[in-house]
Amino acid sequence: MGYNDVRLNYELKKDILAIDLFYGSNDRLHACRLRFKHIFTIIYGMSKKKILVLIDGFNYYHKLTQYQKRHNICVKWLDYMSLLKSAIKSHLKHDNFDLEVIFFTAIAKHRGIESQTRHKTYIKALKYSGIEIILGEFKEKYIYPCKDCKQKQPSEKILKHEEKHTDVNVAITMLEKAMTNNFDRVYLLSEDNDYVPVVRRVKELFPEKEIIICPPPQKYYCVHNLLTASGENDFYRFRWNQIKHFQFPDQYRDLINPWKVN
Repeated sequence: MGYNDVRLNYELKKDILAIDLFYGSNDRLHACRLRFKHIFTIIYGMSKKKILVLIDGFNYYHKLTQYQKRHNICVKWLDYMSLLKSAIKSHLKHDNFDLEVIFFTAIAKHRGIESQTRHKTYIKALKYSGIEIILGEFKEKYIYPCKDCKQKQPSEKILKHEEKHTDVNVAITMLEKAMTNNFDRVYLLSEDNDYVPVVRRVKELFPEKEIIICPPPQKYYCVHNLLTASGENDFYRFRWNQIKHFQFPDQYRDLINPWKVN
């Protein structure tokens, strides 16, 4: 019997006596179980890890859309919370963690009502699962056509819509959560190199914080700059089998899968 085992046995015997004196023997078993977990945590240093996940919604959405169109398999009705709980448990090799998940997106109000309704339905599903939503917006932008464009006159501008604020919102949230010590490890679900400055800065200010880059699944990954900024040796790879497995049911509470493949 090692030192930790002896100490654990001593602590338990001491607590059993105290429990009997204050609560009576009937409550001994339940109380001892709770105390055992507490002592085990202290002795073996298994304090709960604070995990934060920041999801760049559109960065993943485009890859999911491509896969769904190519394979005719629904992957856009993704249950991120269930996926993340499973993946992080496997990555950490234990389930002793607290999880906070934030999803960043924007409603494309310039698109048709059906598209907006599908998006709002999905946001509602994510909220039901326990995910916080932070919304940005789309802004209009006029650009000139390229020289080879045959559909527009050289002087005729083209109206485009760009998603705004998501990268800023992600950056502010990561920095704020680091400054208030709300995470030990953050998983950044994106491959956007716009996040390199904030990842590098958070790591400089809080070198003990772990920043894990999680690009959407694909054949070729281009996350070298993000990985270098994070200070990690590798990034986390989701597999398409994981994505396909962790979908919401076609009928989830009061919601119907708007992307169901027949």
